[in-house]
Amino acid sequence: MARGKAAVDVTTILQIVVAVFLITLGLIGITHYNSNLAQFGRGMNRLFGRANDPLNLVVAIIEIVAGVIVFAGVFFAVQSKLLYATTLVIAILWIIQIILSFFASNFAEPDLIVWLNRLAADLIVLLSLWLVNRKYA
Repeated sequence: MARGKAAVDVTTILQIVVAVFLITLGLIGITHYNSNLAQFGRGMNRLFGRANDPLNLVVAIIEIVAGVIVFAGVFFAVQSKLLYATTLVIAILWIIQIILSFFASNFAEPDLIVWLNRLAADLIVLLSLWLVNRKYA
């Protein structure tokens, strides 16, 4: 089968999907920051003398900004260095999140199959970020 000139690059589609994922993940982080459960957790932290850590809110904002930059790169002339740096920073943060979530605590919990499934999902996101990053290297 011959390819036409209008064929869409798979990495472009992946870039759009990654951008939408980052934007929606950031929006979820912002909207759930003031949920009852999150407020309860911050209250418990204050009760035990721990600081009110707004790190989750900062990460959510970074995810939205990164998603917008990655999405804009599909349709507008955005410097490839900016897209490269943005996807690299998000990929590094994702690696840190994988290490902290899957290896530093809760190793193979609740059971090995569920743990592997969740790890595989996060590795798919990391691989997608890496492929979009390589597009602008």
